[in-house]
Amino acid sequence: MKHLFENHDLATAGPGEFIDVTEDVLSAVERSGVSNGQALVYSPHTTCTVLIQERESGFFEDFHEALGRLADEATYYRHDDLSIRTEGLDDDELHPNGWSHVQAGLLGSASQTIPIVDGQLLLGRWQKVFFCELDRARARKVFIQITGE
Repeated sequence: MKHLFENHDLATAGPGEFIDVTEDVLSAVERSGVSNGQALVYSPHTTCTVLIQERESGFFEDFHEALGRLADEATYYRHDDLSIRTEGLDDDELHPNGWSHVQAGLLGSASQTIPIVDGQLLLGRWQKVFFCELDRARARKVFIQITGE
């Protein structure tokens, strides 16, 4: 079994940003030498998601607006209320981001797994792999793991 693991550092601009990591995944597949297996793309952050979607600006705007309608910044979130919150308080930079946690929870996709067959990543014609920021601008990571024969 062959295995390749890579950490890719990202700098995001803010909520609703889609960073196309497709080329990073394709390059990792090539470097791995895996002919048949899988590529895992994973975000280790609670307010980010990994999506497979079409690269189209109208979709990006529609998606961001739809998420905002489901969980907007103006709504009261217990997560942001430091008078009642007792968990996860070890962050030096606490800021109100309950909405981004709810959005990430609704999406529920911290990772995507894509088959590799005959050395090719099996994405559809219009599919791209995106790292999606749901919170503020900050340094982020995306992990890419390739396994197979």
